[in-house]
Amino acid sequence: MRKYWYMNKPIRPAQTVLVLDLDDTLYAEQHYKRSGIEAVCRHIAELYPQHTAEGLMAQTDPESSRWLEQLCAFCGFNDSEKQSLLWVYRLHRPNLTGCMPSEKLKQLMQPFAARVLISDGRSLSQRRKLSALGLLDAFEHIMISEAWQSEKPDARRFLAVEAAYPGKTCIYVGDNTKKDFLAPNRLGWLTIGILPQAHHIHRHRPQDFDAASQPALWLDNIGSLANLIAA
Repeated sequence: MRKYWYMNKPIRPAQTVLVLDLDDTLYAEQHYKRSGIEAVCRHIAELYPQHTAEGLMAQTDPESSRWLEQLCAFCGFNDSEKQSLLWVYRLHRPNLTGCMPSEKLKQLMQPFAARVLISDGRSLSQRRKLSALGLLDAFEHIMISEAWQSEKPDARRFLAVEAAYPGKTCIYVGDNTKKDFLAPNRLGWLTIGILPQAHHIHRHRPQDFDAASQPALWLDNIGSLANLIAA
């Protein structure tokens, strides 16, 4: 049964486990996508002298989900070659800027009883993102769906956090109304949403989802969490 949170109740970090999402919560996922496309174009240009990275980028639409098909069609690559390029994308060293500087985010997170990341995605890709953001050492636990064989809204990872920190209050901060808040809401956590931005990959309209999918409150960005913490 869900417990009810009152908006005038400040967060007391010493008794609280802070659990964060990654994509479009700590950085803009669209920036990762562009970084990966640029890495694939550079990779092709290094191996096929008839192409330049700039020319290949001009053949893709970074906003499209079919950018790799576009690129392969232009270069004449078959499906097997496409799969090789997909791994170049997944394993590239991304060029990312966080929603706030890593040291400031770590300072914001430091007073909490523990810090946990729960993110869907591939283990190596997500860890490369954290490394690029300077956040690989910021969490006691990094729980990525590929390693856990469990994707949100499945509650397995959330239950593991509760088991690791009995008696602590848990907060989850995410962005995706479709899946992020269902499990922690059911468990009675305080859920906080980061409002959709133009550069977000998943721009679901909160009003399209029922109350079970909604966070308890919305923030403009992760830095606004500081305003909810008890002095």
